[in-house]
Amino acid sequence: MVTDPRIQVLFVDDEPGMLQAIQDYLSIVHSIGVDICNSGAEALTREDLFSFDCLIIDYEMPDIDGIVLLKEIRQMNTEIPIIIFTGKGYEDVAIEAINAGADFYIKKGGNPDELFTELAHYIRKGVRRYRAEQELVEKERRYRAVVEDMTEFVCRMDPEGLILFVNSVFAGNLQKPFETGNGVTFYSLYPEYEKEIADAIFLCDPDNPSTQIELPFMEKQGKTAWHQWVIRVIFDERFDIQEIQAVGRDISRQKELDRQETILKELGLSLATCSTLESALSFSLSAALGIGRFETGAVYLRDPGSEKLSLFLDEGPYRAALARVFEEFSRNEDGIILNTGEAVYMSMSDLYRYESRFTALAFIPIHRYNEITGWFALASENLIEVPVEIRNPLEGVVSQIGNVISRIEAEEALRDALLESEERYMQLSETSPDAIAILSGNSVVYLNPAAKSLFEVESPDGFFRQPFHDFLDTDLQDWFSGILRSKTGEKSPRAGEGFLKTKSGRQIYGELLTVPITHSGEEATLLLIRDKTSQRMQEQALIESERRFREMADLLPEPLFEADVGGKLTFCNRGVFGLLNKTNTSHENITMASQLVSSKEQLRFSTILKKLGNDLLPVAGDFIAAGNSVDSRIFHLSLAPIIRDGVFSGTRGILIDITENRRYQEKLQQMIEEKDILFRELHHRVKNNMQIVSSMLQLQEEYITDEVVLSALHDCEQRIDSMALVHETLYRTESLAGIPFGDYLENLAIAVTEGFATVRDIRTEIDVGNIRLSLDTAVTIGLIINELMVNSMKYAFVDRPSGLITIRLTCDDGGCIMRYSDDGVGLPPGFDIEKISSLGMRLVRILAKQIRGQLVIDSEQGAGMMCTVTFPKQAGDL
Repeated sequence: MVTDPRIQVLFVDDEPGMLQAIQDYLSIVHSIGVDICNSGAEALTREDLFSFDCLIIDYEMPDIDGIVLLKEIRQMNTEIPIIIFTGKGYEDVAIEAINAGADFYIKKGGNPDELFTELAHYIRKGVRRYRAEQELVEKERRYRAVVEDMTEFVCRMDPEGLILFVNSVFAGNLQKPFETGNGVTFYSLYPEYEKEIADAIFLCDPDNPSTQIELPFMEKQGKTAWHQWVIRVIFDERFDIQEIQAVGRDISRQKELDRQETILKELGLSLATCSTLESALSFSLSAALGIGRFETGAVYLRDPGSEKLSLFLDEGPYRAALARVFEEFSRNEDGIILNTGEAVYMSMSDLYRYESRFTALAFIPIHRYNEITGWFALASENLIEVPVEIRNPLEGVVSQIGNVISRIEAEEALRDALLESEERYMQLSETSPDAIAILSGNSVVYLNPAAKSLFEVESPDGFFRQPFHDFLDTDLQDWFSGILRSKTGEKSPRAGEGFLKTKSGRQIYGELLTVPITHSGEEATLLLIRDKTSQRMQEQALIESERRFREMADLLPEPLFEADVGGKLTFCNRGVFGLLNKTNTSHENITMASQLVSSKEQLRFSTILKKLGNDLLPVAGDFIAAGNSVDSRIFHLSLAPIIRDGVFSGTRGILIDITENRRYQEKLQQMIEEKDILFRELHHRVKNNMQIVSSMLQLQEEYITDEVVLSALHDCEQRIDSMALVHETLYRTESLAGIPFGDYLENLAIAVTEGFATVRDIRTEIDVGNIRLSLDTAVTIGLIINELMVNSMKYAFVDRPSGLITIRLTCDDGGCIMRYSDDGVGLPPGFDIEKISSLGMRLVRILAKQIRGQLVIDSEQGAGMMCTVTFPKQAGDL
């Protein structure tokens, strides 16, 4: 546990008693270290004056007044907390002390405990503020030191892209004098790519706050530099952009190297398959023009008989002009330049005295067996000079021509006879993509072109001034020295890996193989070097990617783990340990993935793991976590197979704690069941109450002799029974969401038919399917059908032994249609539902309007009656 250091204060006062009392009280009661000083002069001479956390100064002292001492100290240090201790008038001293720079002031006298407690309070308050300010200053200093020491460009900007801060590397590389608040935006640095930058920032969100983008930057010299930026968007708690940070680096060199590498790889493939000198030179010339960004080029070869140079092939728009320039350089005193056998590069300043349209020229010799067999002539009217960084690649392209010529001639000669062993060896060595060198002792006596290119030397002579030993790093030097010291009889092929340095200091990671051979009759070492720099970088990138993955996985709040095919844990993020803490499970005992679940669930967990390994498909399930059984945790586990090289190699799982969700669902289900019981009881009571009303009407009928009144009461009973039947049907169904209308109509038809004691055979056909209606709709339609059936029973089947009543109900998205019909005598002529005075038919018309339905009644004398009610679906109708 980190604790704050003990507070140390200096008390300056000329009263020994006061000094001692305060020192004892603060030390014993408040654990504050107190050093004392008897005068202001003594305080000013102390070298450790500003090592204290707080100063307490008496206002009245004989040598130096407390306010004077305060002002002297404030001139030297404006931050240290200072408390004025005074016995004079409180308000006067307070104003004077505050104006002089005091943080607090305390008046002497009164209760000592209260005085000293107040003093301790002010000390702690001032020291907390002082230490916080010092810590903030130190953090800012460290942050700026780190940012300024970085080799990358660093800048911060507001949500609109206005640059708020840049480091010195940023200002230096982007060639702009940046100052905070000068109005420069990040977008203005790349004016043609504002949309791309804005789109990249727009796609960032709190889950994926960073993006990477590569942008071309136009430098003052007219050159284009490539910058790679990692932009990170910082969001506030409302997910609005609070600030944007960007870290960039110059990748122009890498871009150029990648471009050159692509050209050289394509050239290597082309040269490996070409079979004629013309095609080989054509491929090489095109590659040289592409690497150097020249417009025009030509290849001149020396005639073996006449020793004269003649044009073999050329390419580009200004071939005639280039031919004139080459001819001029080939004769008179200029021929001396080409006779040296070294590559010649000429800039605009070199060409001012020649009448030429070109501003940059390159003449690169074609060497074959240490002889100049030709020249590559390259020209540009756009370049001021041939850049240094492309000269080696250009010379590397041309250096292969001699090898290609040899290979082609060798292929032609192989059709007639075999070359001698030495020639075959040299051919293989010269065309090998791996660097090959022969060392006699520590001296290099042979290098193939790949080795020359690798070490950036023209010939083995380049090692005379710098021994081969110096091109190796420390580990390889020890390894190679051990090989050279070993006895001849003990020598055998040996392999090693390490870093090598080129002539320019560039580091290469290579695989080395040494083979003992005999060269020119002496013992020597054949050294084969394979450049594995790219592979090494990929391995390092893979390691870094793995590290980032682990860090990101640790930041996830959900538990995440990986296990091998046997279920043994190979990785756990912090979320797993957080889950184990919740369930009081020891971390040290967890080695298998199955131990994350309770013992009762482990068999099911193992079954799922086995299924995952067989099907290689993701699976999921809910499990009880291992640990505390009293307050067990439930989590949802998602498992996915880990497949490497097409083979199942393990399992990756993520756990989501659903304990609270499960408890909430159980509580919600309990509430639903309680409400279901209450609603069923309510509908039961309503049905009982309606039956009581119906029974009371039946009792009343026994005292009435008027047939009209009796009929009216009987109709009312029938209507009440119809509504009661709805409530009875509802509380007897499994779901209260709607009434199964078919069951209801069956019971209603039986009740109406039984209500009319008759010997006639009246049948009912009901077809409503599985339609469920809401309570309001069911009551209304039920009353309509009740009135229609009562009307049919009374009037439709008079003097008839039998009859048929048909009821159909259909519903779709457009609404519902209820069709009622009987095969009775039909309605009387001139029947009009709007003018009828019968209470039953009036109720039918009113009830149809109540559900916004359209009522249509058709009838023919002797052919029965049909009533159709078309109504829209109501809430709850299914």
